[in-house]
Amino acid sequence: MKKILLTIFLAFAGLTAQAQFGIKGGFNFSNLKGDGPDNFNVLTNWHIGVLYEADLNSFISIQPEFLYSAQGAKVRNEEIKLNYFSVPVLLKIYVTDGFNLQAGPQFGMLLNESDNFSRYNSETFDFGFTGGLEYFVTDGLFVQARYYQGAKDVTNNTDLKNTVVTASLGFIF
Repeated sequence: MKKILLTIFLAFAGLTAQAQFGIKGGFNFSNLKGDGPDNFNVLTNWHIGVLYEADLNSFISIQPEFLYSAQGAKVRNEEIKLNYFSVPVLLKIYVTDGFNLQAGPQFGMLLNESDNFSRYNSETFDFGFTGGLEYFVTDGLFVQARYYQGAKDVTNNTDLKNTVVTASLGFIF
């Protein structure tokens, strides 16, 4: 048992030795898709947060993020806003030194919603998958584009899922 704990500790210590922290923010282009009774349209909003990238080797890393993400949709001249605390956990594969592909699960906790969405009886937990591209403009400055597809309905009584396209700018220290 001691050997297993020591191995786990050394593996974690190796990960943190090659780790970097960062910040990011940008725009969300979100919508609700599914069999809902309304015709939803794209809502432009924003996200901001922190990230932690841990290298597994020279071309693969794992990056969890902690984000505030304002999402939702437009319907009949009204904006439906769903604000989440989102945690994507991404596997990043570096194709070149400055360019990577990333994919992984994303978990979300609904923090609040606009009053006009309360009739849908929304769920407080969101789950889905995200994937995207990232390019380092300089040593720490990066631009990023991602697509998120919700796998869980955002309401109890209709088949609606979050979809979000994000454009981000960030810096890794």
